[in-house]
Amino acid sequence: MFKKISLATDERGAVLITGLLLVLVLTILSLAAMMSTATELKIASNDRSAKQVFYVAEAGLEDTRSRMQTAASASPIYDDQAINPNWTAFVGTAAEAAAKGYSGSSDQARYDRLNSSLDYVVTITHKLDSSGRILKWGESNGDGVPEENTSVGTNIFVITSEGYTTTGASKPIRIEATRVPSIPAPAALYTKEHTMIQGTSVSILGMDHCGTDDVPGVLTMAGVGQNGHPTITGSSEGKPAAIVEHSPKNIDVQALIVQFRGKANYNYNVNSATLAGMDWGTPNPGATQQDASSCNARNVVYFNTNNTYVKLAGQSHGCGILLVDGDLAIQGGFQWHGVILATGSITFTGGGGKNVTGAMMAGATVSADLVGGDSTIVYCSRAVNDQTNSLPLITLRWLELFS
Repeated sequence: MFKKISLATDERGAVLITGLLLVLVLTILSLAAMMSTATELKIASNDRSAKQVFYVAEAGLEDTRSRMQTAASASPIYDDQAINPNWTAFVGTAAEAAAKGYSGSSDQARYDRLNSSLDYVVTITHKLDSSGRILKWGESNGDGVPEENTSVGTNIFVITSEGYTTTGASKPIRIEATRVPSIPAPAALYTKEHTMIQGTSVSILGMDHCGTDDVPGVLTMAGVGQNGHPTITGSSEGKPAAIVEHSPKNIDVQALIVQFRGKANYNYNVNSATLAGMDWGTPNPGATQQDASSCNARNVVYFNTNNTYVKLAGQSHGCGILLVDGDLAIQGGFQWHGVILATGSITFTGGGGKNVTGAMMAGATVSADLVGGDSTIVYCSRAVNDQTNSLPLITLRWLELFS
């Protein structure tokens, strides 16, 4: 006899097995999705933590850069051992500084963080060459453009900042930075081409009216012509030197303009323009037109004339650094406290009462003439140096480190 098998029972068993397999597949897919989501969340969390700790370390660098500028107003950091290759400064708590090597020795210094809500520690050292000499950033070869050397300029600092987060993440980053060197003004008026000084009431005064750093009144790579008995005074290396002609000093005025135009807070793109009554700060005049002015404003004004000229007229005045790509013409009542740089010619024309306190430099391909009544260039070392003293340290190199 044959046993009778129920097909309905077999079908129910197949359905059960299929359902279980489907549930198993769905469970595996769900677990895979959960694991993928968890991994993505972990990656996102790590990325967020990495960015956060990077920004904390970067804040440490910016804190240090701003506090190391010469004119820093908030808790300045001093390089008070500028010739000591072993000098080291730390920014952070005593415990964090100690972990980085701070022992309180005479060639070390420690400063608190300005932002107590961020956790970072900064180490500052002088950059040294292979022989252990301090490296500087300054103009050492006569072209007016700073470069790394061991003799002149401002010290280069190696600044390393390590940031921390509450999750335990840490990140070090490093820059090489230096204070912005002073603009290398070699005279009250520097030109590259033949210069004509005209007018009995024109004065170019190279004797330092704000210190003891006397310079020539006029220094040029070519010659100087005079008409009308202008007053020109100056000194070089302790000897009278009103005018220095055919000088080998070939200052790259264009490179100086490129160096500072990125810091401009006033930018103009003009073609053969005449501008009147411009106000970029008001100098406080000296007792006479032949005395130095003063001013606390620090503006950087940049003109791109597209190889033409800009004429400043109608009592225009300002304080800071005036940069002109092209020719510059100056008319009546012009007052400037600081430094004027032009790649082309500088021409004083029409109207008296013009005073420039600081220095002027022209990389002219034509003459720079001074014509008109009561026009004065007064050399003032403070007016020159103040324009860069107020700037944050410049970053020469940037490096991301790995813990």
